[in-house]
Amino acid sequence: MRHTRTRALPVTAAVAMTAVLAGCTTTGATSKDPGGGDAAGTTTIRTTIDVPAGFDPAKALSLPDYLLARNSYDTLVRKDDGGLVGGLATDWKTTPTSATFTLRTDATCADGTPITPTIVKASLDRYTDPRTAAPDLPTVFGPGNKVKVTADDDTNTVKIALARPWGDMVTGLSVASTGIVCPAGLKDLKALAAGKAEGSQSGPYLLKKSQSGVSYSYTLRPEYKAWPAWRTKIPGKAATTVEYLVSPDPTATGNLVASGQLDIGKIDASGVPRFDGVNGQSVSISPFSDFYLLFNERPGTVFADAATRRAVAQAVDRAAFTKVVSKDTGEPSTMFVQRGVPCNDPDSSFLVPKDKAAAAAVLKGKKIRLVGPQVVGPAGAGNQYVQEALRAAGADVTLANVDLGAWVGTVFGKPDAWDLTVFADLNFLGTLANPLGHFVGPTVPEGGGNLGAVKNPAVNKAFAQAAEATNEGARCAAYQKAAKALISKADAVPLVNDPFIYALRKGFSAQMLGGSLDDPILRITG
Repeated sequence: MRHTRTRALPVTAAVAMTAVLAGCTTTGATSKDPGGGDAAGTTTIRTTIDVPAGFDPAKALSLPDYLLARNSYDTLVRKDDGGLVGGLATDWKTTPTSATFTLRTDATCADGTPITPTIVKASLDRYTDPRTAAPDLPTVFGPGNKVKVTADDDTNTVKIALARPWGDMVTGLSVASTGIVCPAGLKDLKALAAGKAEGSQSGPYLLKKSQSGVSYSYTLRPEYKAWPAWRTKIPGKAATTVEYLVSPDPTATGNLVASGQLDIGKIDASGVPRFDGVNGQSVSISPFSDFYLLFNERPGTVFADAATRRAVAQAVDRAAFTKVVSKDTGEPSTMFVQRGVPCNDPDSSFLVPKDKAAAAAVLKGKKIRLVGPQVVGPAGAGNQYVQEALRAAGADVTLANVDLGAWVGTVFGKPDAWDLTVFADLNFLGTLANPLGHFVGPTVPEGGGNLGAVKNPAVNKAFAQAAEATNEGARCAAYQKAAKALISKADAVPLVNDPFIYALRKGFSAQMLGGSLDDPILRITG
């Protein structure tokens, strides 16, 4: 179950994503945020963030990019517990190859310009333009799909038509990178990327101050009214100012929360006992990053051999990995995603079973270059566990336990420099399509997303069938077939869904609804 658990302020969320079915109608009327209109009397929320790469939502690459885009640029729909709700749209009608959105009438850009269908179309046209090279384009609209956006200001509607079916399109339009950029931002893309395009914002907050790599301060637009109509009760009020401090070390972050210098801060699982009900403090624990082993299968590499990949799967203990990485606050996964994700199969019969003796017979003397990001457990402890598990099986394993930037640069940019990685996947889309995209089609150097140069015909065929499916049942069956073909053939090894943990001072709350990794709702409750 994908959920958000907040101790001392309990909130449990079960996800049942709204299906995009032929001929169905989905509605989600919008309304004023419970804390939005009265926010003038509130104070500041001080929280943490990693260093963003930029402020152009379409170019979002890492989590901080998405979080800051969410502040300033509203999307057509938003995720809530039980499905989607309206953002800039009040309702929508779908077919297998299209969606028509009716827009709300009270939304404006930061410079006062009403947000019309024509403005939404211009932003989406730029997003889908190949020259923009939006990283999320294939997951939002389907790999290689052709997209046509039509605006009708008279009926206040926007229609998006696809050349081929893609059942995840409406859900994809909830991702922060699809946030609507107003004309002032489209006229000056350099200013947009720098966070300095005045009037470009369609969302509630404006970037007022920033020190690159140090801090970022956002203020609430006093005239903003376009809050989503959340079905879930949101406690407290929106802050008039949100201050983000770059504090990547979870222990240091915990110290700042405990001393009152931060109100909400990201910590790791080892810090939970320090805040869980202590002195009025609490923790918010939300399912978040999916960790799995991903192999480099290029010709000439050690993992071009299926038997060697299978031996790795036999040597690594998923339960032990979970303890090391998240101290059991996470949940071992069977299919690359958290078990509440639509189409996921929690069965484990297709997993390669543990067999240390069989692993040792194959791995003895094998040279393996393992690279992993330091976010895999405290200081990259999960990467170290994998190294030791393979060493225990007789392999000669060198580990590059590196920061996120170095990890991305190696895995995505240096295909000859690694053999195995603990992949940290942020599934913003919240579907099986997201992780499967890393194993199908062209490789990254060829312009695709296939990181390890996997060649599994059964996976490619099933993924293509899912993309063309016109109903949820057929789509899920195809996605499951693709995932099981990957796992059973040891092209990848699912490990755990790791949580996102906030430490909260008394009087503050944090929620992530409907599995929305890029949409933490921070509020002042005291």
